[in-house]
Formats: sequence, structure tokens, C-alpha cells
Amino acid sequence: MYSVIISLGAGSTLLAFLITYQVKVAGTDLLSIAKYNLVILPAIFIANVFLGMGINKGHAIFENLPLMIAIQTSIYYIMITVFSIYMLDNKISIAKTIVAFALIIVAIYLLKS
Repeated sequence: MYSVIISLGAGSTLLAFLITYQVKVAGTDLLSIAKYNLVILPAIFIANVFLGMGINKGHAIFENLPLMIAIQTSIYYIMITVFSIYMLDNKISIAKTIVAFALIIVAIYLLKS
């Protein structure tokens, strides 16, 4: 079970970092975005391998694919929030963020039962 959480966490964190870093360094034109995505292609592959391992192992244990996807999504959104605050210096609304995470927690609870 720990390998599932580690795999989902590693893949989600890496993807969140790569997306946040893209916003920070890549321009808004198509060429710079395409160039950035070509450079990080191996890292995206590694993140997807982690996610695939976590989802497959988790499905074998819990036999609930939507639960695995909900857990992965919640980790991803938590990491996007953390990276947005620290890397991009975004000022986020704490109340709206708490409501969003509460909805994710409710969804996970509903999928688990």
C-alpha cells in the first residue's frame, strides 16, 4: 500500500512541478511552449510511469479505479497549490482553496464507500 502512495505522490508531484515551472519559464508563444515540452519529455515519461505503477497496484489492492484517480488528483492539486504559492508567488484565496479541497475529500469518501 505504501508503494501505491509513494508512486502516486512521486508522479503527481513531478507533473505539478513541471507544469508550474512551465508557467514560470516558458513564454506564451507556441514555439517556446513546444520547445519546453520537448525538453521535459523524459521527465513527463518518468512521471507517467510512476502514475501507471501507482494506479495499477492500487487498483489491484482496492479494486476501485475511480478512488485511485481521485487520490492522484487530490495529490496533484495540493502540489499545484504549494508550487503556485512558492514558485510563482501567487496570492491564493484560502477560503476558496479550503472549499475546493473539501469537495475533493467528499468525492474521495463517496468513491471509497
